[in-house]
Amino acid sequence: MNVFIALIGSNPLPIYAVLNYLLNDSREDKKELPCPDIALCVHSEDTCKYFENIKKLIGNKLKFEQINLGFYERDPKTIKEKIKKKLSSLNQENSKKDTIESIHLNYTGGTKVMSVISYNEVKNYCKNNNIECIFSDLDPKTNKINVIANDDTEVKKYPFDGDLRDYIKVKASTLFKLHNMEANERELRDELYFPKINIDRFSKIALELLNKNNQDFKNAYNQLNEEINEINKNRSDYDTNKINKIKNNNKCNEAFNKLKEIFGDIIPYKDLKSVDNNQLISLGDFLTGKWLEDYILQHLKNIKDDVKIDNLYKSVKVKYNNRKCEIDVIAIKGYCTYLFSCTISQRIKTVKEKAFEAIYRANQLAGEHAKVIVVSPIYHKVISSNEFTKDNNLEELKKDLSSFDAINNKNAEYLSIDDLIDTEKLENKLKSVFQDEVVE
Repeated sequence: MNVFIALIGSNPLPIYAVLNYLLNDSREDKKELPCPDIALCVHSEDTCKYFENIKKLIGNKLKFEQINLGFYERDPKTIKEKIKKKLSSLNQENSKKDTIESIHLNYTGGTKVMSVISYNEVKNYCKNNNIECIFSDLDPKTNKINVIANDDTEVKKYPFDGDLRDYIKVKASTLFKLHNMEANERELRDELYFPKINIDRFSKIALELLNKNNQDFKNAYNQLNEEINEINKNRSDYDTNKINKIKNNNKCNEAFNKLKEIFGDIIPYKDLKSVDNNQLISLGDFLTGKWLEDYILQHLKNIKDDVKIDNLYKSVKVKYNNRKCEIDVIAIKGYCTYLFSCTISQRIKTVKEKAFEAIYRANQLAGEHAKVIVVSPIYHKVISSNEFTKDNNLEELKKDLSSFDAINNKNAEYLSIDDLIDTEKLENKLKSVFQDEVVE
C-alpha cells in the first residue's frame, strides 16, 4: 500500500494538481513516485472545506481519510500525535493483507508548524518501520514537483519531460469549486463583449485619443457612463423601461452622437434610437470601458497557441460567501491562472484599486500559482508637457504598490498606454507574461 499525505492550507489547488498527476497511470515516473492507494489529508477546522472539495473533485479514483487538527494547526504536540496515531492504525488495519510500502508527504500547503512536525514524524515513522519515505513540494517557479526520497540530499524534479502544466489541465469551473466559489458554468465563455464592432479599429482610435488626453472623448464616455449608471440605480425598473429611458435621455444621446462623430462607421448605428433593444445595454457597457477587455481578449486569442494557453474566459461573474465580484479576463495555462484586470481610467487611484482587488482575487484562487496583469491606459512615466501625469503614471503606481509588497512577489505585471497602443508590442508583452522563468 502506498500512502500519500497532504497538508491542506487555504489554497487546495497545488494538492489537487499533484494528486491528479500521481493518479495518472500512463506517466513514466511511477517507480520514483508511486501511485497512491490512499490519501491522508491533514487539515484544520477552517480548511476542512478544502479537503472536502478535493475529495469530491477527485471522486472515486482514490480513497481519502482525514486528520482533523481542529483549531490546533499550530500546536506541535497535536500534529505529531494525530499523524502518528493515524499511521499506526492504518498499518495495523492492513498489516496482514497490505503493508505500507511507501509514504509520500507533500508539504506545499498548511502552516509552517504543520510542515516541520509532519516531516519529522513521517521520517521517523518510516525509519522505524522500514518504509520508503518521499517528501515533495510543488514549485510555483518551475511548475515541477521537487522531491527528496529517503535520506537523499539531492532534489529531483518531476515530471521528467515538460512540467506539470503539460499533464494537468484545470478549467475555471474546477478552480471555483475548489475554493467554494459559485459561478454559472454556461456563462464561462471566451466571446467578445460586442463583436459587431471591429475591436482593433476601435481600440486604435480610443488609445490614441487617451494618449493625447483628448477631453472630448473622455467627456463623452464619462457622460454616457454617468447617465446609464443613474438609470440603472432603479433596480425595480424593468430592462425595457431602462432601455427606453436611455434612448430618450438627452445627455445619453448627446454623448453617443459625440462618440459616433469620433469613431464614424466603426460604430454600426447612426444614433441611439437605431440600436436594437437587445444590444443597447451591451453597447453602452462596451463604449464606456468594456472595449479594453475585448481588446485584451482578442490579442490573447491571437497568441493562445504560441504560449500554450488552454482556456480563456471573459467577464467572469462569481460569488463567494454571498458576495458577488467580476473578473475581467482569465487565462489558464495547465493549472496556472492569469487574471487580467482592466480599466480605461488613467487615474492612479482607480488603477491602484483595481490592482489590489485583482491581487486579492488571485491569491484567493491560486496563491503563488496565479499571476495578475493590471491593464490600463495610464501613462508610463511623467510627461513634462502634461501636468496630469505628474502623479498619475505607472512608475508612481509601482512605488505605491511596492510598499504593500504587492509587486515584489513578482506575481503582478502592468500594461500601460505604451504597451497597449502598438498591437505588435502588446502581443510581445503578453507573450512575456506567459514565458517561464529560467530557474537553476
